[in-house]
Amino acid sequence: MEIFKIVAVALITAFCVMILRDVKSELALIVGLAGGVIVVLSVVNYFSDIFGVISNIARRAGLATSVVSLLFKIIAVGYITEFSASLIEDAGLSSLADRVTFAGKLIIVAASIPVIVELFEFIAGMLS
Repeated sequence: MEIFKIVAVALITAFCVMILRDVKSELALIVGLAGGVIVVLSVVNYFSDIFGVISNIARRAGLATSVVSLLFKIIAVGYITEFSASLIEDAGLSSLADRVTFAGKLIIVAASIPVIVELFEFIAGMLS
């Protein structure tokens, strides 16, 4: 199972970071970042499966491809924001991590407006 590999990488990374934090704190940050990237890259294939299913459902429902594209962008912004904020917080800059999270939320709200408009138009079209 894939999860065992992911957990193993995460545990090894955490152990290395704990050891390096006292000796070389800047190296501990790099090791933590590398471990996080390895974990994220190990699940990239699942994203394509998820996006394929969502695209298929949207196509069957008659939603415009632009709406689906925006939905994927919103999801990507959410994941990138969370991942980045976590890394920044691990570096000890929780104030900056909060600002990144706030910026990500604003971008998600701004990007979701066309999706909300399209959704209301879709519902109105079904009702009439």
